[in-house]
Amino acid sequence: MDSSGNNILDEKLSSKRILGYVIGTIPLVMIMGFFNLAYVNFFYDDLQLNETFWIIGLIIYAIVNAINDPLIGHMSDNTNVARWGSRRIVYIKYFSPILSIIFILIWFPWSIENQLIIFLQFVILVCAYDTVLNIVVMTWMALLPEMTMDIDERTKIGFLSGIVGFFASILIMIVPYIMNNHVLLQIGSIIVAIISLICYRLVVKYSKERPEFQEDKSPPLWEAIKQTLKSRSFICFMGYNFFNILILSIGLSYLFIYSLILGEEGILYFFLIFIFIGYGSNILCMNLREKHGIKKIMVLFITLNIIVGFISFFMILNPATEWFLWIGVVLTSFFGGAGVFGSVLQTFPIDEDELKYGARREGMFYGVNALFTMHAYSLGPIIATLILSASNYVKNSPLEVQPASAIIAIKFMFFLLPRIFSLFGLIFILLYPVKKFEEKEFQTNLAKLHLEKKQKLLRRVNHESN
Repeated sequence: MDSSGNNILDEKLSSKRILGYVIGTIPLVMIMGFFNLAYVNFFYDDLQLNETFWIIGLIIYAIVNAINDPLIGHMSDNTNVARWGSRRIVYIKYFSPILSIIFILIWFPWSIENQLIIFLQFVILVCAYDTVLNIVVMTWMALLPEMTMDIDERTKIGFLSGIVGFFASILIMIVPYIMNNHVLLQIGSIIVAIISLICYRLVVKYSKERPEFQEDKSPPLWEAIKQTLKSRSFICFMGYNFFNILILSIGLSYLFIYSLILGEEGILYFFLIFIFIGYGSNILCMNLREKHGIKKIMVLFITLNIIVGFISFFMILNPATEWFLWIGVVLTSFFGGAGVFGSVLQTFPIDEDELKYGARREGMFYGVNALFTMHAYSLGPIIATLILSASNYVKNSPLEVQPASAIIAIKFMFFLLPRIFSLFGLIFILLYPVKKFEEKEFQTNLAKLHLEKKQKLLRRVNHESN
């Protein structure tokens, strides 16, 4: 309770503020979904960039992806609010148009024959895209933990973002069917870029930063990085997140290959199962949280997901039981539902850090997380490329042309490899001290600190007005 008798834990967000934030999911899903679904096929399979150039390009992409994030996060945390008006929204406002332009340019080939030119286009545009995307997305993501400290409200916003993302992903489902046609791919990228730009305009208009945090500053870059790495909960989240990104990078980017075992129409069925079953499981996990806690739910669901994935892989190796593939898709989608807590796990270390050092530094935490995990977006395709190469996969060719070894490799990538990564991720969840963040005492101490910051801001404003 504060001095006026109000419960300091009861501050809820308005529907307008929630909408202003959640709508940012649409460009996130559309741009990243479009890119992840199409870029491997576009450069590696369609333009047939040779494997040496391809892997070198992915390594450069990984280095740029890792380095730019902490720099962007530190810049955001220390933005001059008096000059620019905000720490987060200003970046979304000015960099989202640049993001849209670069995204479109990716899909216009500089050459269809010269390997060096194709390589240069891949490295230059993909790295530019990644840098600007990180500026926009990281500052958008940093808004959430600042907006609310309530665990259920954060989970709810994450879930609503997932629902909005579902509708955005409906348009992205068409990408596997157009990605071998350059003209349609280019038209699709223009449509995605325009929709994304409109959505970011709405995010800028309706999202609001909390003024009591705008005076918070991060220490010098190296000191700020060291402080984040002292957090056990943050280390555990990064480990969990790293393997999640590996799964995502191989899952989305290689749908054009998975279509060989799913069938062309099977891609659509896969999306529908993944979305409807997955989101239904999300709701179930959210309802179970208060009684069982985040950690217990995640450990149970991830464990069952791993078991089902292993069984599914060995079942579909036998042609007589290949029908089990769709049962495996349904069950792994359902047991993936605990992933709804991923965004919440990312916010806890930020809250803990604020109690320890007195300032909120979302940008630095998101940046350091990216420094250690975002190269997984490149590592995943590198692993997949090596697997396909070793299996004698024939590029841009139908099922009938593929050797048996390639089909086994694709089944391995589809079911077994993600479960191996999940097993490593599970270890970090077991080590994550989730329980202390769900306790009332922690939430109350955090709310008291925020009340003190509000009162300090109010005193300063009153002093300046006098």
